[in-house]
Amino acid sequence: MKLRHHFLFACLSILFSALSVQAKNIKAYLMMSEFISVSQGNFVETYLSINSRSITYALNENKKYQANIRINITFSRHDSVFAYGKYNLLSPEYDDTISKKANFIDVQRFLLKPGDYTFDLSIVDNKNTQPQSFKFSQQVKVELNTQTPGFSSIELIDSYAKSEEKDNLSKNGYHIIPYVSSYFPESKNEILFYTEMYNSNRDIPDGENLVLNTFIETFESQIKLSDYFRFSKVKSSSVIPILNSLNISNLSSGNYNLVVEARDKENKLIADQRIFFQRNNPKAVTPETDMESVTVENSFVQKLNTDTLSEYIKYLYPISTRIEKDYADNVIKSNDVLKKKKYFLNFWQKRNSLSPEVAWNEYLQQVKEVNKMFKTQTRKGYATDRGRVYLQYGKPDSRLVYDREPSLYPYELWQYYKINQRSNRRFVFMNSDLVSNNYPLIHSDALGEVRDDRWQTRLNKRNTIYKSFDEEKANDQFGTNLRDAYDISR
Repeated sequence: MKLRHHFLFACLSILFSALSVQAKNIKAYLMMSEFISVSQGNFVETYLSINSRSITYALNENKKYQANIRINITFSRHDSVFAYGKYNLLSPEYDDTISKKANFIDVQRFLLKPGDYTFDLSIVDNKNTQPQSFKFSQQVKVELNTQTPGFSSIELIDSYAKSEEKDNLSKNGYHIIPYVSSYFPESKNEILFYTEMYNSNRDIPDGENLVLNTFIETFESQIKLSDYFRFSKVKSSSVIPILNSLNISNLSSGNYNLVVEARDKENKLIADQRIFFQRNNPKAVTPETDMESVTVENSFVQKLNTDTLSEYIKYLYPISTRIEKDYADNVIKSNDVLKKKKYFLNFWQKRNSLSPEVAWNEYLQQVKEVNKMFKTQTRKGYATDRGRVYLQYGKPDSRLVYDREPSLYPYELWQYYKINQRSNRRFVFMNSDLVSNNYPLIHSDALGEVRDDRWQTRLNKRNTIYKSFDEEKANDQFGTNLRDAYDISR
């Protein structure tokens, strides 16, 4: 899938900057996927899971307790509606109101041509005596190419079974119940998924072999985890359905991508797809046990100056996982030189097992450049938001600096043409104190970054007082290129 928000993990609870929002009564979870129908073209699936404890159950005509929710979905552009669904969603029936009730799922399909759309969702509990309409809006991009090799979205699965039925839960002979979340708790020991590869026979003749790889990589630095890798050979075809799984019982807590890729017999990449997920697994292998077999003798780490080793470990923070950062803090506090060296060496061996020293020296050069460009009176450049983004994602493809606009705080707008297979990711940094050269990140549309849809208002607060907390866009001000610059970077 290449929807702009590839995982619309919308626990309808307040921070959609972290891809979640809140309705006052109803709690639900939303995800989307994009597929291609050979006969009809591109279509988007929506997966809506309703929290059974957040809705009202009442007696129906069968003398059973049942919830009734009104759903309204539209995909629009410039006030024109291109697809919609308006319907009542009924829960399973229960004999009483105290029985344990499972969350229930609704799956809808919408035919949409490639392009940008505004997705609008509203939910009303019809059985609530004081129903409150919940409304949610999000930009999505439909962009699967029907003429070139590529994958559909990766659909996470809760369960599946063979079935000949034809409905919104069926695909290629399977009845599939989606897993409507990107969070995998300790109780989940397996990650199941479904995807489709299209047009592989454009590069490889029908019936010839291609290799399908499935693996897990760290989200922050895209390190492939060798213990979570599997491959298979399949025959090229116009459509290849893929139903697969990986055991994650020993996967440490953290942020990851599930990746599927296709390669030809020369190992050339044909196409790939990924989806973000979070793992919570306190009992899994820790960085400490991961370092037990590390030997620093005769390695480049052995000759590192112990006085600068702690600083070097801190240099790694912008490209470290959350677990690595937490463990590194403890290593530095321990003041155990051997443990520091083991950690440092293990860090680079995981990223470049053949040439860890080369990888470190290349990164160190980047840190030195960042320290010059973004240093402040109190921080080295790598420890600032601009430094972290630069080191984590690389040099931006476009960097616009606005520090002389009379009505705005100084700000920078960075654009990356591609981040983790997602196009046109933008970062907005603002210097509100005007003197420190510290530009905190106030908004980004990149996955996992801070998101604030009122960022324009924050920039404009230098000379403006806003009375409405709902106002997202700043008023036009003299000398302001703000909107044009951000919109052009789309």
